[in-house]
Amino acid sequence: MQNITGETEFENHIRQNILSEVLANKEEFKLFNFKKAVDVLIAKNGINPKLCFIEIKFHKKNHGRLGFGQGKGAGFQPEVLKDKTTYFEENMRWILGHEDSEQYWFVDNNSIRQYLNGDKVDEKYNGIKIKFFREVQSISKVELITKLSVWLLS
Repeated sequence: MQNITGETEFENHIRQNILSEVLANKEEFKLFNFKKAVDVLIAKNGINPKLCFIEIKFHKKNHGRLGFGQGKGAGFQPEVLKDKTTYFEENMRWILGHEDSEQYWFVDNNSIRQYLNGDKVDEKYNGIKIKFFREVQSISKVELITKLSVWLLS
């Protein structure tokens, strides 16, 4: 992930270098380009259609924090983390990156909940504790591609 300087570049990297490989030759999947609720929306067509949601976050040391949602607790991510709706528990994942690492973090909503600033989603600033990157196991690009493939096909 050399030369990635921010979240937009990290998201583009995930789309171009990870998801393109994961979805190659999988015609039942459609990767959408719009970003309304989350960073990545993938639709699975066929007998058991579903929507898969991926939120992408990239931590830069000079920011000192890793936020999500919009101000005052608003936004899709805070609502999903508060409500624990079964569909999103199964069909939403987070991919995180850190400027000091070539590794990735691929986690579910519950993993994010364990590292919330203030230990809850609140009306104030919502964010992920930086210790997440020290305590949660990171994975390589190859492992990320494998885990994404397994998750999408489940």
